[in-house]
Amino acid sequence: MNDKILNKFENSEDEKQFIKESQTATTADMNYSRVISDIFLAKTLESITDKYIKSNKLLSDSNNKYANRMLWLTGGLVFVGIAQIIIQAIQIYYSN
Repeated sequence: MNDKILNKFENSEDEKQFIKESQTATTADMNYSRVISDIFLAKTLESITDKYIKSNKLLSDSNNKYANRMLWLTGGLVFVGIAQIIIQAIQIYYSN
């Protein structure tokens, strides 16, 4: 069971050495299990954090695209509004 947990993540040489040294004490099984649990927890949290960061990056990119599109649409509405004012001014000028 512990080997499956250990193989789930890529452990650094320091982590491998730490795991190996945890088996040398008089309470080797308890130390070994605790070390594996702590490393598994740390690696799982790191993985979740990376996924969360990537998710927020995608959300940020999506929000930026939305904001840019809204900016262009607002600019288009302003242009259409100004064009209507100019057309009405021309019509008033030529009707008098």
